[in-house]
Amino acid sequence: MKNNLLKLTLINKKTKRVASSHHWWLALGAYAYLLSDTQGIAGLLPHARGKKILQSNFLTLKTRRLGATGSSRNAARQQAYLILPRIELIYRQNLRQHQKFLKRNFCVWLKNELNKPFSPAHKMATELGMDNIIETNHGVRWWMDRLKKMQS
Repeated sequence: MKNNLLKLTLINKKTKRVASSHHWWLALGAYAYLLSDTQGIAGLLPHARGKKILQSNFLTLKTRRLGATGSSRNAARQQAYLILPRIELIYRQNLRQHQKFLKRNFCVWLKNELNKPFSPAHKMATELGMDNIIETNHGVRWWMDRLKKMQS
């Protein structure tokens, strides 16, 4: 928990989803109960409720969602805007002379190329440090939105 990006979360044992009774205060109480920590500030936490809640739930560490300014989605959008012109050049060079440039075909190609580890598009994105668009498998629709293509 020293990392600011992690938080304690109560998970239901049966459904494996976040418990309906999850609250950060209860999660801390359950954590203090597990550590048998009753001294100082930890003694103020709800140990009895933590013990009871751990009968049907378990504790896990989950990554904390970042705010709107530092979200990974926002970073992925910014990275996509930066790399799209370069990848479009690669695509246009691979197009046959008789083929038209169609945004949908480009987005399908782009999605597939970024998933191939040794493709030129993937190598370029890796070299430029575009980790947010490489690690997350964005769909064709997401890429079309980056190109300002509206659904008709």
